[in-house]
Amino acid sequence: MKTQKNSLVFSQIFEASILGTLAFKAGLKRAPYYDTQLSKMFAGRKVGETPKGEAPTVAILKAWTNAWDSANLDNA
Repeated sequence: MKTQKNSLVFSQIFEASILGTLAFKAGLKRAPYYDTQLSKMFAGRKVGETPKGEAPTVAILKAWTNAWDSANLDNA
């Protein structure tokens, strides 16, 4: 069971990273709020709560922002 939890967390962080890179390439601002695909990952979440077995919202947002920053630096 722990492996399934870890793989879901990993896949959510990985997906957020990909979305951050794609957002930069699409010209979105460095604000996860503007990424509608990322917003879909938070459907059904309550403020301050992490659904059991999923990545925390803060970790997802950090992954998105870090990927956006990396894409920006690679573009320089």
